[in-house]
Amino acid sequence: MSKAIMSNNIQGSKQLFGTSLCIAITLFAFSGIAAGEQIAKLNNWRFYPDTKKLEITLSLGKTPQYFYLNEPPRLVVDIPDTQLGKVSTQEQYTGPVQRVRVSQMSANVTRIVLDLAPGSAVDANKVQLKPVSPKNSTRWILHPTIVKVATKPSSQQPTNVNSLQLPSTLPSINATQQPFVSVPPLNANNPNPQPNTVVNANSSTPPAPTLPNFPVIEFGQPLPKSR
Repeated sequence: MSKAIMSNNIQGSKQLFGTSLCIAITLFAFSGIAAGEQIAKLNNWRFYPDTKKLEITLSLGKTPQYFYLNEPPRLVVDIPDTQLGKVSTQEQYTGPVQRVRVSQMSANVTRIVLDLAPGSAVDANKVQLKPVSPKNSTRWILHPTIVKVATKPSSQQPTNVNSLQLPSTLPSINATQQPFVSVPPLNANNPNPQPNTVVNANSSTPPAPTLPNFPVIEFGQPLPKSR
């Protein structure tokens, strides 16, 4: 092989190598990873409902960041240069934190979201996010302070209103009912009516016929002779 051909081959190889290296650097920069930066994995996470603490375990040392959103109330933790490992992506809880969600927010950002219950909020001045030890940045503890907040009053009128309650039933009144008159017992001035009888003063019914007035015979006296 001539020297000219060998020179051309070497020159072509250098150009190809330079082009490949340029493409690799471009793709590496486009992925958002700085030169020499390594991608970590989220190996494990665990939330403790009693203490409201979130523990994060990474394969490499990374520094998470957090922010808070109001509607709906949730605390968000973003871990840069990190991808999901084989971890649970959602867990349900009872209490101020109702759910924890984990997702791959972008190519190199892993996101953990703590969904709060209605009527709960995070005190932004009392959130702690720090590594377990200063020398170990692969394990982090997030400890938010969750407080109760007043809910907006409803515009709906209350159903329980104090008002005067009338009885469900009222005594019936008969408008045609006439007053009754009690007649005194029999005496010398009023011999005809029967004792303790009641007469309707306005009744249209004719009174009962008056019985004959039989003589009163005292005990031991002879019976009167029949006529």
